[in-house]
Amino acid sequence: MGVYSELGSARDFGGLGAIPKSNAAYKILQDDKYKDMGDINWSTGETWGVLISGCVVGVATVLLFNRMYR
Repeated sequence: MGVYSELGSARDFGGLGAIPKSNAAYKILQDDKYKDMGDINWSTGETWGVLISGCVVGVATVLLFNRMYR
C-alpha cells in the first residue's frame, strides 16, 4: 500500500484511506522519512531497465505504425 496506508484514516474507502483535500497530506509528507521520495538513483539497474525498455517500445511503435500506414 505504501503512502496510501499512511494518508487519511482507515474508515474511508474501505480501509484504504482517503487523501485529504486540505494541506494535511503536504504536512504529512514533510516528515524526514519521506525526504528521498521521488529521487532517481541512476546507479540501479531498474532505472536503466525502464529507460531502455521505453526506447524499445517507442522504436517498435514507430516501426509498426510506419508499416501499417505507409
